[in-house]
Amino acid sequence: DPKTGQVLEKSVFVVYFQGAVGSMKDKVLKVCTAFGVNMYAWPNSSEQAKARDAFLKRQLEEKNKALEAFQRHMRTEAAELVAPAPWNLSGNSKIEDW
Repeated sequence: DPKTGQVLEKSVFVVYFQGAVGSMKDKVLKVCTAFGVNMYAWPNSSEQAKARDAFLKRQLEEKNKALEAFQRHMRTEAAELVAPAPWNLSGNSKIEDW
């Protein structure tokens, strides 16, 4: 759930109707609001859709790079902590000595 951050099972539905204004739109919005539906903007043109797609792909790529960097850092730190101290190569790991 984007509002609470909880993992939930949800149903997804899409409502298409012609025209950006009118009583049908108002009725759909009222029903959605009454049920606490998460509504997302839909692109008005293929150019907007392509721009949004490119933006989301860049964002995903940046987040994946940050995740990979964090994972590399954690692996390096863990390897250093489980390695024996340089002054006692046959001894315990650093974390055991602490």
